[in-house]
Amino acid sequence: MHRQIQEIFGGLNQNFSLMEDPVDMNIQMRYFDISNRVGADFKEEEMLARKDELYDPAVSREKKMILLVQMASVPSPEIYRIIENYAGNPDEGLQDWSKLALHESKLLLESHFLEHKQVFITSGLGGKGHKLRYFVVLINKKGSNLKPFEQKVVHSEMSYALQKYDSELEKLDFMQRYTTMRVVVPLSSDLTRVFREGIDECNQFGDFLLPDFIVTNLKEMSEEEINKALSMNMITEDDYFPPVD
Repeated sequence: MHRQIQEIFGGLNQNFSLMEDPVDMNIQMRYFDISNRVGADFKEEEMLARKDELYDPAVSREKKMILLVQMASVPSPEIYRIIENYAGNPDEGLQDWSKLALHESKLLLESHFLEHKQVFITSGLGGKGHKLRYFVVLINKKGSNLKPFEQKVVHSEMSYALQKYDSELEKLDFMQRYTTMRVVVPLSSDLTRVFREGIDECNQFGDFLLPDFIVTNLKEMSEEEINKALSMNMITEDDYFPPVD
């Protein structure tokens, strides 16, 4: 699936925009579902006339959600500024929703003035520039805490492997059975190669990590979710994955 995504975006000539802020995937799915249903046939004058509804406590949250979607479908600098102001201090529960509307409005304006369409890419963890953010789990072979020396090796070698592929290590946490990382990686990079190379380099200093790993761009997994994933996959030290050439 990731290779298919790379093939699609490889032909876009960088004409795509990543949603940098992390937004819950359920909210994203609902936003785009409503966007598809309400359409985009709205006049700028109509939307400008309704701007005060965003701040009216008598207007329900559901109606404000629909209004934001409608506003975001109109390529207007004035409407963009209205959404921007609201997103700076939205109603409770509409923080992520207003972020999506603001990003869509900005993208539509850019496409309108630059006269070429762009693709709007979102993920649960967001991104940075043309890079997606991922949550990664590295699994300890012995099922116990890594030694201080091993922790230093993981930090050093994973940082080096990521930098090699124009990627960045944002966060690193050592747990009892595994290590978690939050990273940003270009869409064009092969995720398997990036993390497998880092693991192989770490294992040259003691062979303490399994060659398998977990990676997702949906959310930062909880300890319970990680343990469940490990149990379901029954990952053991005997599992074999060939090293990267």
